[in-house]
Amino acid sequence: MAELILDVTKNPLVLAGLILLSTYLLEDAAIISAALISIDGFLSPELAFLALFIGIFTGDLGLYGVGRFLGRWSWLDRRIPKEKINSAGEWLKRRAVWTILVVRVVPGLRLPSYVACGFFQYSFVSFSCWVFLASLVWTGVIFMGLYWFGSMFWSELSSLKWLLLLLVIIAILILHRSIKRSIGKDNAEKSQV
Repeated sequence: MAELILDVTKNPLVLAGLILLSTYLLEDAAIISAALISIDGFLSPELAFLALFIGIFTGDLGLYGVGRFLGRWSWLDRRIPKEKINSAGEWLKRRAVWTILVVRVVPGLRLPSYVACGFFQYSFVSFSCWVFLASLVWTGVIFMGLYWFGSMFWSELSSLKWLLLLLVIIAILILHRSIKRSIGKDNAEKSQV
């Protein structure tokens, strides 16, 4: 079984596909992994970046699609006053570009913000263009930074490098959870006031 896995992962297109799919689960870990896989020579940096970008961009479009679907769901209309929906939608539409660009770099905000863009029917073409730009720049800067810095020391770490990768992924998971908890506490405190 291990031999089969090793044979499959020698195929660059399979690795690129796995990277693309992993962006749907945890973007940060996917970017780090793609950079390190490229540094080790298993995948060209160009193909790794392309897989990352396509995964991140399509994932963001998927979040918009979820919001668009929820916006057509009458169950929400019965639960949330129409005035509040209209007010929130207008607020978001006035600030959509800024929101799209900022939430790309702030952990924990992308899912609710991009879903809201779809829910409030922000222009799909505008959303796609701004997300394309934000994803291209963000992914490029992070990936190339990791690739460049990683190239300097990654090969020197020998057997410790995969342990380091595991520790970085765990740290990212902990950071994401703490940010989500913090946002949840802030929202709970605001709703009590």
